[in-house]
Amino acid sequence: MYKSILLNALEKNTMAVEALKLIREGEEEGRKIIEAAKESDAKITKDAEEEIKRLKEKAREDEQRLAVQISDTYTKEGQEEEKAILKNAGEEAEKLKANAESNLDITVNAMLEKILGLR
Repeated sequence: MYKSILLNALEKNTMAVEALKLIREGEEEGRKIIEAAKESDAKITKDAEEEIKRLKEKAREDEQRLAVQISDTYTKEGQEEEKAILKNAGEEAEKLKANAESNLDITVNAMLEKILGLR
């Protein structure tokens, strides 16, 4: 009977040892999973920060490119407007010059008549 009690106790002890081994293995597996999750989290965070940095740099480059494009557009428009203004001013100056030249003979004759007392 003691033998059977001893065997029974030994069997229970063996089962307890096996249960403790399973618990310990489960704990170790849990630690590995947690460590892998931490590493994965760190990699995801690092990748996200690098992507944010890359996107910010691209946005800065796009902003600079757009600023140059806008500046070039308005510079070109300004140059075209300047040409139009100079052309109009030149045409107006030519009209005034032609008008003055056509009136020159009349003005000179009128001044001579006045000076000479012919009027």
